[in-house]
Amino acid sequence: MSEIECPISYHASENPSALALICGKQQITYKQADLYIEGIIDSLKIKPLTTVSFYPTHSPITPLLFFALFRIGAIAFPLNPNLPSTTATLDIEQIKLTAGKQKTRIFSLNTMATHLTTSGSTGKPKIACHSLGNHIYSAYGSNEKMPIHLGDRYLLSLPCFHIAGIAILFRTFLAGGCVVMGSEIDHSITHLSLVPTQLYRYLNTEPFDHNLKHILLGGAHIDEKLFNAGIERGLPLHPTYGMTEMSSQITTSFDKTYSMGHLLPHRELKIEKSEILVRGKTLFQGYLNEPKTSGWFRTGDLGTYCQKKGLTVHGRKDRMFISGGENIQPEEIEKILMNHPKIDIAYVKPIEDAEFGKRPVAHISPYIPLEELLPYLKNHLPRYKIPVQVKLIT
Repeated sequence: MSEIECPISYHASENPSALALICGKQQITYKQADLYIEGIIDSLKIKPLTTVSFYPTHSPITPLLFFALFRIGAIAFPLNPNLPSTTATLDIEQIKLTAGKQKTRIFSLNTMATHLTTSGSTGKPKIACHSLGNHIYSAYGSNEKMPIHLGDRYLLSLPCFHIAGIAILFRTFLAGGCVVMGSEIDHSITHLSLVPTQLYRYLNTEPFDHNLKHILLGGAHIDEKLFNAGIERGLPLHPTYGMTEMSSQITTSFDKTYSMGHLLPHRELKIEKSEILVRGKTLFQGYLNEPKTSGWFRTGDLGTYCQKKGLTVHGRKDRMFISGGENIQPEEIEKILMNHPKIDIAYVKPIEDAEFGKRPVAHISPYIPLEELLPYLKNHLPRYKIPVQVKLIT
């Protein structure tokens, strides 16, 4: 298969009155979404292969813009607002939702679709490049094991500058479900994706009432006590192991056991000298300005895989750790600290945290109080990378 019809266009024909998007009181059907996308295409006037960078927002414009760009054959480059950027961006809030003329739109699966910033092994961010086929096959494999039906509602609980947020769009629209913009997990929500920090917060909300069919839980180490607490509260948790380079999920558990589960369709996995290697139709096209990725991709994660239990992840080959679903390379923070005129030596290590999983702690010499360092750090690092403690190297 090299082509498919745009899923929103398909459902606009087959299920025109079904809801595609909900944002607060605003409800958009598939028929309306299809026409709005054509209106966006008419207003953008850009050519195929153009890279369009923008900051995703919490309005329906964001998912509609993604699929407008995919129809054009342009490349969506959503930016993390927490990170500094010198890229010229499209102000998507200036785009008006105007209906255009309905046309048949075909997706070529080999077309480059997205550029996503991800952490490099040395702390220098890289840009991961994905084709439409990478995203489509990722969604196919997920939906085969975790079905989404007409009328189901998937909360867009993760940002669209991450692969996990984009994966929600593809899974839901391919299946004809409804994407709900917002953060409230009300009784109408049937599908959910959470990082452990979000689950921790959700378990501490009251009243605790839900109509959830499936919850994907991933993006960071999952504490077994946290997982068991969710299961005891009746949550349909599915621990999952995935990464940007494999277009989101790789393995997922569906039997309420504390495990990363088994391989999803369209993916392959093997263990070589304790390192997890992956490949398949979901493997990205490579990093921007680097050779195209082919063959087995080395994840840098250490693990074991057996037919009965599935995948168990034991840690990392490098020093990267995850805090609240965000990858942190200690080397990046250390470089910023070492550029401070008063600091000679800096070393960053994580500490355990009940809410975020891990948080960074800076060990420096000579010692400078955190309060004194904060203005400098805030000018150079996003909030989640700022050390929560400073200690003297001894």
